[in-house]
Amino acid sequence: MTPAEIVIIADGDAPACCTEALDLKTQIKYLAQGLSLAYGPQLTVEFLDLCRTPDHPLVRRARAEGRKFPLLLFNGEVKFEGGIPLLALKTLLERTGIFPRA
Repeated sequence: MTPAEIVIIADGDAPACCTEALDLKTQIKYLAQGLSLAYGPQLTVEFLDLCRTPDHPLVRRARAEGRKFPLLLFNGEVKFEGGIPLLALKTLLERTGIFPRA
């Protein structure tokens, strides 16, 4: 089985919205770990930091298109822009046949 691919593009140094506790990079790291634990080999998650990988083709394309960050791509297609709604992400995964491991 080929795993589905999630790519998150964001400014890792940006403060997280509405919190004082964790920066966005740390929150995305925790999200990626949680997805890995919950879904196992069904998914791969990659984080592209706008500041650290400015020449990555996906980062360049997102900037050229004027996208809002954080940006989440699922199998190469933009699904969420300007935020990552967790319930909507779970629904997206379920609609594509990806369910948490038992």
